[in-house]
Amino acid sequence: MELDEHDRVWARYRLRPVTGRTHQLRVHMSALGVPIYGDSLYPQITPISPTDYTEPLRLLAHTMSFTDPLTRRKHTFMSERTLTGP
Repeated sequence: MELDEHDRVWARYRLRPVTGRTHQLRVHMSALGVPIYGDSLYPQITPISPTDYTEPLRLLAHTMSFTDPLTRRKHTFMSERTLTGP
């Protein structure tokens, strides 16, 4: 985990998970006292409608890589999207 930027209220972290499981990122960041903005599960459950997109989880996979288990070819995908502040 690397702190990219902060402004005394909000911070942006760079996370480098090995498995890519968002649940793990959410629970670990919450346990460290820096829950991910828009998380409706951690640190406490917030009931929301499944069609309510007004406060999305601010978690973005910028780069994703894997090796195909059959061909052994490495694939890398990069997103051009960026996160905006809350």
